[in-house]
Amino acid sequence: MSIQRIRSGAYVDLLAKAKARVLPTTGRVLVPYQAEWGQPNFAVDMADTAERLLETGLLVDTVELAAENGATVVGYRVTNEQEKAAVHEVADSYTVQAKYPGKRGEDFEYMIRPSLVDSTKKEIIIRDTKMIYDTETYLVADKNEAEEKLKKSSMVRFKNNGSTPLEDIAYTALTGAASGTATITAGEWSRIFNRIDGLEFDVFYLPSADPAVQAACKQWLLDRRSKARKLAQLVVAGDAAKDGDIEAHNERSRALNARFIINSSIAGQHLNGEEYNSIQWAAWVAGLVAGTPANKSFTGIKVPLKLAKVDWGHSEVMKGLAEGTLMATRDGYDYIIESAVNTLTTLGSGEREDFGKIRVSMTIDQILNDIYSVGKRYRAQLDNDPDGRAIFIGAVTEYLKIRAQQKAIATDYKFEEHPVKESNFDFAYFKLLAKPLDAIEAFFIDWEVA
Repeated sequence: MSIQRIRSGAYVDLLAKAKARVLPTTGRVLVPYQAEWGQPNFAVDMADTAERLLETGLLVDTVELAAENGATVVGYRVTNEQEKAAVHEVADSYTVQAKYPGKRGEDFEYMIRPSLVDSTKKEIIIRDTKMIYDTETYLVADKNEAEEKLKKSSMVRFKNNGSTPLEDIAYTALTGAASGTATITAGEWSRIFNRIDGLEFDVFYLPSADPAVQAACKQWLLDRRSKARKLAQLVVAGDAAKDGDIEAHNERSRALNARFIINSSIAGQHLNGEEYNSIQWAAWVAGLVAGTPANKSFTGIKVPLKLAKVDWGHSEVMKGLAEGTLMATRDGYDYIIESAVNTLTTLGSGEREDFGKIRVSMTIDQILNDIYSVGKRYRAQLDNDPDGRAIFIGAVTEYLKIRAQQKAIATDYKFEEHPVKESNFDFAYFKLLAKPLDAIEAFFIDWEVA
């Protein structure tokens, strides 16, 4: 008999019992985007406006939409790897090159002049002709100091590549950039999925309406959930030309049918005055899902719509909800999320009807992800005896205590050694019992008039 080996870590089997619902606490939304600025084909965390300004210049609408509800945006600039940075070179002296490749670099220009405060030094001034970045001034004694100081620039990098000293130069634009922006094919999406597979995120925004790409993304996330034990939600939308067709949205929901996939039909004019299609609005939905705290539902939450592409009628709303399509409906002068549903309509093994609510599915994923994280932290560090297992139990129990304080689960939770399965060798077995809490979404009142 051969030795059976598995990957180290924590393994959790979800057993659906009774009618229980849970709430999410998440925070990271992965947003692939195309632009002429930003680090190409590399994930960058952008937790606030300052970090987004540095990385994207606040020029990417989907990144800004995803950030509106407080989530940390993990930006991933997608290119065809043909991009080139704008540059200006002074022969046998130095090169000034845009910080990132892409046509945006051609908006930058620089000058060198004698310092106004120190006659022994030079001033290097970098400015953005679009005036998105503030003008930068660096006081330097020589090229080596310039190379070091300009590492802090938001726009350019300086490289000493010759013996000729710095000489004065009038404002000179960087040139020669090449765009890396092109249509992303289905095959290229497979490459992207492979590159981002190991990242940590709670929600993935897919900026593609291609049904084949959406199906491939679903399979990738399924594999990631089952093999790598990394769980995340997916937000999709459809062809902009069909945003006013509710059946097109519902058809997409039926095709995807999974508790971890959200299909958004929101489209129309944002309060900022910009018109966005459903694919773009899906980034806002992804940020909302990631940024909603554990003790809140976003059913009924206000959507920053000024005017929807279509104001759905009652029959369209009921049909959409039945199919698992996320919808924004008019409520007086505002638009709200009608009901926070995912695309799960046909139940699979181990699934229940309440898994069709985003908050339920999100919290299931988060609790599992968090317990996996605890297991990863302690793997190969604890002895497989009652004392070692007690440390793991204590860590998970402390986490569950916090979730109960958030009103995500009831206070009668329990995490203990498995009563039947025996822990030995490399394996330890545990059992989790928890009663999740839900929020009231519908009020039914019997009024008996005397």
